[in-house]
Amino acid sequence: MKTRDDLMGVSRGYWESRAILTAVELGIFETLGRRRFSAAVVAKKIGADQRGVELLLNCLAGMGTLEKSGSSFAIAGPMLPHLTAGPESALGMLHHHAVLWENWGRMTDIVRSGKTTPSRSSFRRGPEEAKAVTMAMRAGALRLAPGVAAELNLKGRKHLLDLGGGPGVYAAYIARANPDLKVTVVDLPDVVNVGKKLTREYPDVKSRITFFAADLDRDPLPKDADSAFLSHVIHGQSEEEVRALFARVAAALPKKGLFIVRDFFTGPDHTTPPSTSLFALNMLVNTTAGRTYSSAEVSIWLKDAGFSTATLRRSKAAPDADYVLARR
Repeated sequence: MKTRDDLMGVSRGYWESRAILTAVELGIFETLGRRRFSAAVVAKKIGADQRGVELLLNCLAGMGTLEKSGSSFAIAGPMLPHLTAGPESALGMLHHHAVLWENWGRMTDIVRSGKTTPSRSSFRRGPEEAKAVTMAMRAGALRLAPGVAAELNLKGRKHLLDLGGGPGVYAAYIARANPDLKVTVVDLPDVVNVGKKLTREYPDVKSRITFFAADLDRDPLPKDADSAFLSHVIHGQSEEEVRALFARVAAALPKKGLFIVRDFFTGPDHTTPPSTSLFALNMLVNTTAGRTYSSAEVSIWLKDAGFSTATLRRSKAAPDADYVLARR
């Protein structure tokens, strides 16, 4: 950020995000689908004020999210795959972001008091919330899993624990990339129930994917695996919780067992990359103790837990997240 205009642009950046999230919360994109309606028709269908809907639709059209022809609106062509149901849909994640908004608006009070009310969008708030969040995570994983699976070296490994693997997307693509590998997805019971149904989408590897219901914060892990994969879990935990989890993983793996930790890692001073230090604020307002950690911190904690080596490996498939590879 170098100029006043840069500063002002960031300061009002929430205007655009709020417009999209309001459309998500009102069900405007689902209402439009692949059809075209006037503001009056949309307002009637969603039970909202016509003036407010018209101004919102005009704004979304100006942003390129919608397109306007005469007095009617439709989802813009490039946005159709992302704002309608399908494998590239972003609607689940957008609904998740809409839920997170409430606590972001409370950041001043949270920074002042140090007290956070965890997001109501949580894996732990019953079957419906677990399903909604798991589906949101699935949408993001579908974009990244093929590349991630391709760059993991699991040669010679026979059984991988996918810890916090939720919808089983990474499990499926890792299994495809490693024909001799069995994968066990370990997650909360409500999440496991969702993941089991979703694996039907991968008939070629379904027989090699199993699910194990457990709470990563406290429960013992299966002990018949020779490797483990932990993706985007530790940023929601305190240092003490991360250390305890690493110790349980070390206890579950045999000598020379491989542990892959994937997350948003910061640099040594926790300021870069900017997207990662910003994500730490998301954890501040939506978890009780989460934050982003440096790869150096994670490597030390892994060695303290009993792993003999811990090495950072950059990812090309997903440049916003890297790996720390640890061996017993």
